[in-house]
Amino acid sequence: MLCEETKQSLSLYVDDCVSLPARVAIDEHVDRCPVCRDELIELRSLKRRLSLLTPPAPPADLAVTISDLLSIEAAARRQPTPSLLQRVGRFIQPRLMPYTAGSFASVLMFFLMFTALRPHFVALREAAASQRTGVIMVEAGGYDLYQPVTPEDLAASRAPFGIESPTLRPGGALATLTISYATPRATRGDADDMIVVANVFSNGSASLADVVQPPRDKRMLDEFESALRQDAAFVPASVDRRPDTMRVVFTMQKVDVDDRNF
Repeated sequence: MLCEETKQSLSLYVDDCVSLPARVAIDEHVDRCPVCRDELIELRSLKRRLSLLTPPAPPADLAVTISDLLSIEAAARRQPTPSLLQRVGRFIQPRLMPYTAGSFASVLMFFLMFTALRPHFVALREAAASQRTGVIMVEAGGYDLYQPVTPEDLAASRAPFGIESPTLRPGGALATLTISYATPRATRGDADDMIVVANVFSNGSASLADVVQPPRDKRMLDEFESALRQDAAFVPASVDRRPDTMRVVFTMQKVDVDDRNF
């Protein structure tokens, strides 16, 4: 036998757990190899020293502890087997509750946000409608279609919304620009949109504050900024009865419509 094989079997050899042929082979190798013989001597010495040690005494309450554990296990096994419905409920409950609570919270947050922003949506829709038509329609009294709409008339028609959404000044550069975006075009590929934020001041002038969604064509944003700089884009705050300074969100859409289908 080689030294490596002998060293792997020395522990079993000392414990008398090897077969007779293996013991004979180990004896022959140990007689020839002083290294393996020294290791065998150390193993036998270690075994003798371990046999002289006093075995640890078990805890005094070991029997009582084992009996209690066995009683608990026996009681658990005697419990009735849950029905199929109970097992399904236990499986679904920890999985369904988080999704239910999260869905309810999402719906509640959406409802609160929609309720808070609804006046702004209404004001923006009314402003967009007045910008597209350029004419205010009323049920009684009416306006002379051959006379331009005055800022006071337009502000009066938007009285419920002017305090939250400033009235666009008729005939101004910004009003003209927004109306042009809804004009039919003979060429395709001109449609675009953007969302910007502007600061509106007491005299009706405005300045660009932020670009939320830039347009694909940068010229659209340049046209918007140029229209704000040309003249007062909105009616004065005193006409709208709104705060002197306010921030407005613009959604600008350049519509691409074929003349033949308009």
